[in-house]
Amino acid sequence: MKTTIGAAYRPLRQLVADELRGRILRGELTQGSRVIEDRLAEELGVSRNPVREAIRLLESEGLVEVTPRKGVMVTVISREEADDLIEVRAALEVTAVRRAATRGIASEIDAELEAVLREGESVTEAGAFERLSELNARFHDLLARASGNMRLVEVLHDLQNRLQLLFSAGVSRRSGRAWEEHRRVLEAIRAHDADWAEAEMRAHINGAAHRYQREQPKV
Repeated sequence: MKTTIGAAYRPLRQLVADELRGRILRGELTQGSRVIEDRLAEELGVSRNPVREAIRLLESEGLVEVTPRKGVMVTVISREEADDLIEVRAALEVTAVRRAATRGIASEIDAELEAVLREGESVTEAGAFERLSELNARFHDLLARASGNMRLVEVLHDLQNRLQLLFSAGVSRRSGRAWEEHRRVLEAIRAHDADWAEAEMRAHINGAAHRYQREQPKV
């Protein structure tokens, strides 16, 4: 059945962008996949204009590339950029968890982290993998906020789409282990043990990086 979004009150271009972004970050549209404007407009029950505007927005976010005579494709992240993203992510998130462990977590952020953790564990057990990318991003955003450094939060937020795109293809295969690792990171922060929190975060990031590298085609 056709999915229509025209009845909502937000601008159509934003609604189309949200839908297309979600498909990309959930791994439904993988790196290098073509985005056909006419087909997307028909699926969503809108004209081509909001689709084109949405594509321009996602192009500015680095999620799609528009090439003359080739059309629109989901961005392909090179191995070099992947390595750079993983290195930057490690530096920022290790800083975040060390700060959070040292200063302590505000009760409302701790409650949100626990809620996201439980939902992630439940969704993984149920096999509803389409939610995992969103929940993972929310968990890491909350960890950054727990650091109390809003500049760090902003920088990580700017990287989040690229990181989700990088890891989206294998999210279902990594999900069980990832949420166990999330749980240990939070336990270390709650224990106010910055060294333990750093070790768990590094293990989490390195594990994701190694699994990503194993999934890449040999060249």
